[in-house]
Amino acid sequence: MKNDAIDTSVELMGKTYQIKCPETEVNALKRAAQYLEEKMRLIRESGILSLDRVAIITALNVAHQLLTLEQQKNQHAHMINQRLAELHAKVESALVQNAEMEFQPAE
Repeated sequence: MKNDAIDTSVELMGKTYQIKCPETEVNALKRAAQYLEEKMRLIRESGILSLDRVAIITALNVAHQLLTLEQQKNQHAHMINQRLAELHAKVESALVQNAEMEFQPAE
């Protein structure tokens, strides 16, 4: 079955980690590990040597980025919903005006 968890190895900062992952998510896990590795290397290159500190700072940076993007997504969704409501009101108004014109007796 494709959703069975399988052992998958990923390497971060020279250490290999065995992680159980659904088979369908292995590629996503490897991409996430590669992304994390790149971010951790950038932090390490800034002069931080402790792997724990590198991991914590990277996790905080990635969490901040995620929360910022989530907030932006919510703001965009709110703006889209407002615009849709405005357009819906315009369409309803146009339909009502059209219906009123159709039912007016001809002179």
